[in-house]
Amino acid sequence: MSVNTTPTSGLGDAEHLAVLGYEGTYHRSMSLWGNIALGFTYLSPLVAVYSLFAFSLSIGGPPSIFWIVIVGAGQLLVALVMGEVVSQFPIAGGIYPWSRRLWGKRYAWMAAWIYVWAMIVTITAVAEFGTGFVSSLLGVPVTPVTTLLFAVGLLLLALALNLGGTKVMSRVARIGLAAELTGVVALGLYLLIFQRKNDISVLFDSFGKGDGNYLPAFVGAALVGLFMFYGFEACGDVAEEVNDPSRRVPRAMYLTIFVGGVS
Repeated sequence: MSVNTTPTSGLGDAEHLAVLGYEGTYHRSMSLWGNIALGFTYLSPLVAVYSLFAFSLSIGGPPSIFWIVIVGAGQLLVALVMGEVVSQFPIAGGIYPWSRRLWGKRYAWMAAWIYVWAMIVTITAVAEFGTGFVSSLLGVPVTPVTTLLFAVGLLLLALALNLGGTKVMSRVARIGLAAELTGVVALGLYLLIFQRKNDISVLFDSFGKGDGNYLPAFVGAALVGLFMFYGFEACGDVAEEVNDPSRRVPRAMYLTIFVGGVS
């Protein structure tokens, strides 16, 4: 399959799409920070912390925290590759049009189906994990029935916000970014400064996990990192709604990884 390799540096957004055989039909209403916020809210390190961090600690002990660094570094390499791809093909839809142009329709079809199911499972899982917090906030006992009702309610709320369009989603994403960074960073600093119970050396203490062979336990604890550093490709899904996407979208992907890792 041939790939269009016409130089696109210096072209405007409309000219770049024309070179790729597209006519721009989207309003470019998403700013760089809106694009970063979109990727970050999908990445959402807080979700990985409240859903899997205790599980990883129970498997691998405190050293499991190093998976955040390991996976973050590896996913940054993936983001560098995706950033290069989106700089050449700043087209709405992300993974499907990229795969179709780089490999072929059959592979793109498979990649798109995997991506769709991954999003369905992820969104549903996040809604289910969030029901405990909603129940606590409203003072409602956690039961299978309330969990189901709150999960469905969160999914319907997410659907309504998505139907609101790009501007609504951009605002919601920026609010989520500010709220999560404030909560995570402020709470994290408070705990480190005023509530720290152990020396830093505890991060290298396995607490006897693994029964003499720590490697399997450490690998099993990788879930906390694997569930944290993904979703940055969402920045490219809306490439046609961002001004100068060839530069801004890759930058948003990289910053999503950095900001998520630091937080």
